[in-house]
Order: sequence, then C-alpha cells, then structure tokens
Amino acid sequence: MEDYSPNKIPKSTRIFNIVWALFLIAMCLYGVTNEALVYPGVRGSYPIELTGMPLLFFCVALLSGAVNAALTVIDHYDKRDNERSYKQMSLYLNVLSIFTITLAFGYQFIINQESAVVIGNVS
Repeated sequence: MEDYSPNKIPKSTRIFNIVWALFLIAMCLYGVTNEALVYPGVRGSYPIELTGMPLLFFCVALLSGAVNAALTVIDHYDKRDNERSYKQMSLYLNVLSIFTITLAFGYQFIINQESAVVIGNVS
C-alpha cells in the first residue's frame, strides 16, 4: 500500500475560492433582500427577473456553489485520507446547483408564459 500524501492546493486557488464563495453568498443575500435578481439578456433579448420561488431555487444554487468552493479550501487543511469523500460531495453539490438553476429558470419561464388561448369577447 502507498503512503498517503494530502492534497496541496496553491494559495492563489484557495484565495480565489474564498473570494468566490463570499461573492456567491453576497449575491444570494442581495437577491433575498431586494426580493429579485435580474439575469441580463444578451443580443437584444429581454432580461430575466427571478422573484419568489425561482429566486429561492437560484439562491440554493448559489449557496451550494459557495459551499463547493469552500470545500476545496477545507480539503487543503484536512490532512486525513478522505479526498474521495470531498470529490463525491463536490459532485453532489455540482448536480444540485445545475438542477436548481434549471428549475429556477424553468419555473420563471412557466410563470411568465402567456396563455396560448385567449377566451373572451373579441371585437
């Protein structure tokens, strides 16, 4: 059996991950306090404003991304032989983030969907 050597993550990567995690948390707090997050449109498309449940789903994605970034830093200082656990948790958090972002934008699209059939008096 090989001798175990713990992960060594460069200082610049650790600093970036801490700053990135704090930025994601700040975005989440900003969205919750303003009760909306606006995703800008590109090339003439309209921006998407996330409010209500879509905002909460998006905040879950932001927080799971922040935890994922922090896990990299924690893994550097954890000298035990459990890198596999950190990689597995990182995978779960990535899947959770992708799922909740898709859910947030899908839910927002359904909320803003105009009715295909208009029932009423047509003059």
